[in-house]
Amino acid sequence: MFELAHAQLAEVTTDLLTRDALETLVVELSRVEAHAAERRLAATAAIDSLDDGGLGGAEVNRVKGRKSSKRAKKAAKTAAALARMPRTREKLAQGKITEEHADASADAAARVSPEEADGLADVAASRPADLFAKESRSWANARERDAEKAERQARLRAAREVTTWTDADGMWCLLAKFDPDTAQELRAALTREVDRLWRADGGRDGRPDEVRTPEQRRADALAALMLAAPGARAAKRPHPKHMVAVRVDASRCRTDPTGVAEYVDGSPLSQATLERIACGAEFVATVFGAQGETLWQGRRHRLATDAQWVNLIARDGGCFCCGAEPAHCQAHHIVPWEPPGRGPSDIDNLVLVCTQTHHLIHEQGYRVVWVDGKWTLAPPAGTSRAAA
Repeated sequence: MFELAHAQLAEVTTDLLTRDALETLVVELSRVEAHAAERRLAATAAIDSLDDGGLGGAEVNRVKGRKSSKRAKKAAKTAAALARMPRTREKLAQGKITEEHADASADAAARVSPEEADGLADVAASRPADLFAKESRSWANARERDAEKAERQARLRAAREVTTWTDADGMWCLLAKFDPDTAQELRAALTREVDRLWRADGGRDGRPDEVRTPEQRRADALAALMLAAPGARAAKRPHPKHMVAVRVDASRCRTDPTGVAEYVDGSPLSQATLERIACGAEFVATVFGAQGETLWQGRRHRLATDAQWVNLIARDGGCFCCGAEPAHCQAHHIVPWEPPGRGPSDIDNLVLVCTQTHHLIHEQGYRVVWVDGKWTLAPPAGTSRAAA
């Protein structure tokens, strides 16, 4: 059977295929890959159900399947969850979702139950994997009890660690793990410093990557933050996209545990953590137009204001298409600001997009459309969705 499958795949050729045919081939092979993943995960779960003293599912994936230790453990966790999630398993076998979708569903199942998380199968089939991962975190966050959030965050906090060593070339190496709450602040600080260095290297009007690579810039930014004088602060207030942003129901400020409290990437925020960060946080209402801030500015200005950015982050949470974090996004005019569109710089004509999505829109003709209560990226006019 396996030899036959290999032989059939070996006969698939890309020679002399048109673009449409190549794109169709990618879609079909992705479905084959998903079906194979479902069978592999089912075999992994079956191995873990054996009581014969042999290798467990994770070990088989790592030793014989040649996967990394991290990926092998993830596969075993997803396999165990899918054994109790028939709808999600069926979508994976049909190629309607990917293994990444299944991983995200398993993560949600670990916070609620596999049976409840199985109800996300149809949502998963309608979303890219990275966007679904964010939505599934928010979904689980709304259903997880606050005590469970606090317990899990305490467990992750206890698992924090930093390891350092010097390699054979004398390079000092650092490996760090932080709990999600600390990571939000650290990532925001690092992103701000990276952005400052990027602008110093030339930014949009220059060639910053010829000055130093993105990896080198991150290393220099980390060094600058670690070597900064204690208590040193940036003189200029950072752009909203380089700040830690959370969504909080007003009821949570009155200690009502049923209200939503989460980071914009969907990670949960316990009541204790919320109360701690609230001591030094700046709260901005996400009711558009609050406190007289201009969120509808017509065509007087082209660029989104800081007030609009705050609300775009609260509304979109990042790129509407792929879920990329706000620091990697731009505010895009749905109806172009330039003629002949002459679209206004109003909040309802703006959406957050990552660089890749922005290029698809401006260079490949993709369109931002409103479908079923959400912004969706549609293919260029005259192009079928399947081909896109």
